[in-house]
Amino acid sequence: DKADPDLDDYVTKQALAGLFNMVENKELDIRTNISSRTTDLLKKVFAKQDK
Repeated sequence: DKADPDLDDYVTKQALAGLFNMVENKELDIRTNISSRTTDLLKKVFAKQDK
């Protein structure tokens, strides 16, 4: 990767990459750990995959 001379662009890209990584980890936890499904909506949506 080439260095990005635009600091604002670099910081934004890194922040978004970190955010998406956190979302990915949380989704995996919700899918694999039933106790992470804390709301009625999460329970309803992910119950379909458990069948």
